[in-house]
Amino acid sequence: MNYYPRQWPELRITNLLDDGVMGLFSAGRWDQATERLLEMAQVGHRVYGATAGLVSCSAVSREQMKSLRQASPIPLLKIDEPMATLATSTSSRLGLLVTFPPTLLIAEQLLREAAVGAPLEIVPLVAPEAIAALLAGDRVSHDTRLIAAADELAGQGIGALVLAQVSMGPLVPVLRERLGIPVFSSLETSLSALRRLV
Repeated sequence: MNYYPRQWPELRITNLLDDGVMGLFSAGRWDQATERLLEMAQVGHRVYGATAGLVSCSAVSREQMKSLRQASPIPLLKIDEPMATLATSTSSRLGLLVTFPPTLLIAEQLLREAAVGAPLEIVPLVAPEAIAALLAGDRVSHDTRLIAAADELAGQGIGALVLAQVSMGPLVPVLRERLGIPVFSSLETSLSALRRLV
């Protein structure tokens, strides 16, 4: 998460990473995933003096975020909430590119809630082979597969593209130029919300 320090040098960030949380989501162990995320928020506050927390896992549902916010000692921002608000105000036909399959339904729900009753059509595409390449350390294959998937979505007449995983953020400039439509990443859109929270 080098993006935030580059954009906001005064911000002090402590990354609490647990790859095992992805395994809990993949296995449908939602309660245990929520419990682990809460533990991380508590450690961030108690041990590192954090005054706010950024939940960067897009697989966290609205219900889980509600539970986390109620129990957390610090205010929490889910990284893709600001993105959903901006994307749904930009186009009523959104492409949704997902690499982590458990995220799909949650991302769709997030977008529909952000649309607050306005007409919204979501055209999803799941590319799990991209995240598999990324986890194997192959960023080039990850990016190549995502660009091909974005091309496929653009060919379906979408008005904007939403990138469900934060790991896709570095591709935003490439995709904007290539597709000629708005492309939304949770990295960019969460920055101003994080400023307000802190």
